[in-house]
Amino acid sequence: MGKRSRRRGESSEPADTPDDVSAPDEGAPGRLRPDGRLREVALLVEEADYLLALYRWVVLTGEVPRAQDWLRREEWPHPDYVIDVFGSWEKFLQHAEIPSSPLLARVREADEGRRALAAREQQAERDLARVDDLRRQVETAKRRREAAAAERSDLSARVERLTSQLGRAEERAAAAESHRAERRQQAEDAAGPRSEAGDEWLAAHEALQDELEAVRAHREELLRQVEELREAATQDAKAIARLSSALGEASAVPDGNGAPVVPDAPPETVAEAVRRAASGAHHLVFTDAAYESAADSPYRRPGDVLDTLTRLDELAGLYADPDGFGRSLGQAAEQLGLTWRQSVSELARSRNRHAYTVTHDGERLELGPHVALGSGSGAGFIARIYLHVADGSGDVPRGLYVGHVGRHLPDTTTA
Repeated sequence: MGKRSRRRGESSEPADTPDDVSAPDEGAPGRLRPDGRLREVALLVEEADYLLALYRWVVLTGEVPRAQDWLRREEWPHPDYVIDVFGSWEKFLQHAEIPSSPLLARVREADEGRRALAAREQQAERDLARVDDLRRQVETAKRRREAAAAERSDLSARVERLTSQLGRAEERAAAAESHRAERRQQAEDAAGPRSEAGDEWLAAHEALQDELEAVRAHREELLRQVEELREAATQDAKAIARLSSALGEASAVPDGNGAPVVPDAPPETVAEAVRRAASGAHHLVFTDAAYESAADSPYRRPGDVLDTLTRLDELAGLYADPDGFGRSLGQAAEQLGLTWRQSVSELARSRNRHAYTVTHDGERLELGPHVALGSGSGAGFIARIYLHVADGSGDVPRGLYVGHVGRHLPDTTTA
């Protein structure tokens, strides 16, 4: 029995029926009587044909077909003819015992296993990314600990020098006070008409008094510097303790093969630090102005810039949630160990509006929030990372945008 034509308007006569078959003769011996049995045989052949097509589909695709699947393919029986024979598509599948097929059960198990394997691969990729992040943290902690130790040593030596200078200044001040009192006593003893010697004494007295005031001012400046250095040394000691603890925790993390983690080489320039941070960033957006300002920065610790940008990427990941993350952006930044500054003064922005504006993808971004790096004076010892914080209410997508990396932008303290 041949397949029916797929086009419903075409003839549905069997393809293998001879053309010269005449109507059966009831009186002729050996001829089938027209009692409907021929139609029954034809239906059985059609059922077998459609079941064969169904099993072939399952073997080739590993899936249970839908009526729409056969409707769109010329090589498969038309679903309307299947429904004519079996009553419905569901009865067709039940008649073929497809729902209880062990083969399909194994295919489903294989699919579940494949999905589980894909999930494990994704988890392995996340673990590798975490290992890379820990590797960077280990290297950053090492560099910061070494830099903090060197800076602490320098500060200790400077404190000793300033303490010595302070002692000498106090001795000079005491000697000047004594000399002033002695000259005053001499002036009182030699009371009388002013002479040329008296004029000379008065000029010397005024010069000595000026010197005494200068010594006192120098002494106050030295005292202020000593206090600042002591406070900086205390902060560095705390930072060294914190970094040592982080280094101890991170150094125990092996890589994917169980071998110890080998950190990457630190960046040599601020521009390299920005490029490496941008290549590994998942949430932080870098503008062209960030690369240009980084190339112009003489900051001596580019490793700190890379570490800070890595932390800012983590902060950007927290900020990416439009529903918030339970605390302010400044609080989250401080918890990540960033020296966060919420904004700049309106006076500084109005005086230097061009310095606090960058362009990204055709949109103008206003810079304000920034992170401070380093201590001291000069572009080689301090750096700033200025950001634009977009809440997603405008044309700029929600996120943190890096607009400037390097030199301190002009503000109210800039001449």
